[in-house]
Amino acid sequence: MVSVGKKILSFCFLFLSPLLFLGAETAEGVFPEELGGAATPVWRMALGGAVTGVPTIQGGTVVVVLDGGHIRAYTLDGKTLWDYYARGKLAPYVSRSREGTCYIYRADGKLIAVNRAGRELWQLKPGNMPSGGTSPGGTPAGNASAGSTPAGSTSELSAPILSGWDGRIFVPLGRRLYCYTAAGYHLWKIELPHAPVLGPVLDRSGGLVMALENGDLAALSHSGALSTRPLGEVPSALVPVDGGVLALFKNGDVRLFGQADGSRPADFPNVGGTPLGGISRGSFAAVTLSSGKLVHLSIKDRKILWAGESHIRNGEISGGTDTLEMMYDERGIYILSRGGASGFTPDGRRLWMLRIRGAAAVSALSGEGTLYSGGSDWILYAYKLEQRVLREKNALYGPLPEGSYGLGSPRPSPWAGYDYNYGEAILDEKFGEIAGRIHEGNVAGNEAAYTAYLMEAAGSSMSPTASYTRPLVHVRQRAEAVRLLGYIGSRETVAFLAELFTKDGDPAVKTAAAEAVGRIGVDPDGIALRAFAAAATARIREEQVLTAAAASIGSLCRFSGPPLSESGVRLLRLLADDSMPARTRTQARRELDVLR
Repeated sequence: MVSVGKKILSFCFLFLSPLLFLGAETAEGVFPEELGGAATPVWRMALGGAVTGVPTIQGGTVVVVLDGGHIRAYTLDGKTLWDYYARGKLAPYVSRSREGTCYIYRADGKLIAVNRAGRELWQLKPGNMPSGGTSPGGTPAGNASAGSTPAGSTSELSAPILSGWDGRIFVPLGRRLYCYTAAGYHLWKIELPHAPVLGPVLDRSGGLVMALENGDLAALSHSGALSTRPLGEVPSALVPVDGGVLALFKNGDVRLFGQADGSRPADFPNVGGTPLGGISRGSFAAVTLSSGKLVHLSIKDRKILWAGESHIRNGEISGGTDTLEMMYDERGIYILSRGGASGFTPDGRRLWMLRIRGAAAVSALSGEGTLYSGGSDWILYAYKLEQRVLREKNALYGPLPEGSYGLGSPRPSPWAGYDYNYGEAILDEKFGEIAGRIHEGNVAGNEAAYTAYLMEAAGSSMSPTASYTRPLVHVRQRAEAVRLLGYIGSRETVAFLAELFTKDGDPAVKTAAAEAVGRIGVDPDGIALRAFAAAATARIREEQVLTAAAASIGSLCRFSGPPLSESGVRLLRLLADDSMPARTRTQARRELDVLR
């Protein structure tokens, strides 16, 4: 009993010692009357570790990454949802996709995906396939070589992981940048000519922009096409805008670089200080200066509209990628830092200002107006700063993507319009080429053409969508085209695969379509689930098709978690019923066991 008591006392001391020696986070602010007590947290939660990065907020949850290798999720009112232990030190970033999947990076070079319920989906070392699957060529996943690290590269995550419009993720590791599908299949990698010093950040075309150490502006498309142009000097911040990017320079100069490489940059008035960061919305941009001023610009008219004082004191922030966050939405403009937060209306009125002492990282503001700050005392604090709720257009999970890559209804492929390109021999040859490029993680530059060609072959049994007709492709090759689409893995092709599952008359193609959806892993709008439900309740029950659907439903449920998994579980219970074919029942029950 004595030894047990000592262990309990030791645990309590270890847990409470940071609170005793570091002191609690404190805050003071300037607020309108209805928020008079907002400097007092509305709730606080002990974390068991120090927050190392900006909390991420989505779908009614806030997720934090801690220095002990944990990521933890809480409801917006402070209830613990889950705790994932990564078994190693983590980079100070946690990124979330539209489905709520968290992507984190461990110090030993492992990229890890964790679903919205806190379950690990996959992990890999960049360059390799995700563990637990197979590549198009049948090689066990995780066995592909990442190759040697070139001079000037690094295995450390140099900026946050970014999610593209169709669920793909971009992983920056020094001079190398990797692109993966949501399920972890490697699409491409590129080595930049020089190391990035700013970014990458997502631009308005769904690609990336960054500033390189030699003073070049680099733009990278979603399919890996790289272009560079000289800036003259390294800027202090980049702000993507419609039609290009604003480069903010240390002397206060602002220049707009259009998307065309040869276009001449447009100059703006000098903002009167060193920019720390910026953000845009529509035809307006907001810039935070090291003096603490917020400067509001009209992009269309190329002029300064107004300037206001924020919570930041002159010289308090010297710059860096993890010292400042900005938001610009229908409510107003917000500046977030370790030292506090400020809110402004679009016409320049200051809404509120909060200064924080003892924060461990930059804070985050929810659409409900609550600020979340991780203190150095290992406590997460929540401050209510806004009464207005952001009327954001959401789908089932996170915000809708800003645009589309066009992969769900691509332009005709380069081989379209010539019937002989859909003969068995040529299809086998082209499919072999595509499978080889997927296996190598080298789809860059050819993704749109490959996707279009595969959809043309796979969908030849349905009514043609183009102005020309094409011959009916053999069942074996239609199924192979569908299988390869699953490895390319764009969320935008899920609607096509669901339609193919419904309309193609051959069970082999239907089976391949269900398997491809499961391999892609995401169905945030429930399109595929509705197609599977229709098949499960149809009069004719094809065992092969329904068994593949059950496996796919299980994969979607594991990836997306609730609320989609709740609909999926109900469907799996239907497929597990004794009235279903034997193999289907077995598969559905197996999936239910894994999900428990």
